Amino acid sequence: MSSVLDVSSLYDSYASQLSSASAAGTSGKIGGIGKDSSDEELMEACKSFESYFVQKMIEEAKKTVENEDEEGEYTKMFADMRNEQLADTVTESGQIGLAQQLYDNLKQQYKL
Repeated sequence: MSSVLDVSSLYDSYASQLSSASAAGTSGKIGGIGKDSSDEELMEACKSFESYFVQKMIEEAKKTVENEDEEGEYTKMFADMRNEQLADTVTESGQIGLAQQLYDNLKQQYKL
């Protein structure tokens, strides 16, 4: 039983670091965009923001649904990674289009 508690505390630490790293990474990418940035760098920063946004939406939506399959200790540990992968997949598909709208707006507004 102590190994489950040890893993749980490690997971809590990991989840906290992952959340702050994702937010910091997204913020860093967007904050690093300037007049000398390429179109690819700007689009990558916009996709990073969309992916982070979608991941947070998925996490909040999952809180509203009770799912017995996700009550296991180990399943909870990997839920963040699954949500991140799902958000990246949705972003790459372009179905939401937030990254493209943000890209177009930044290009126009700041003449990048």
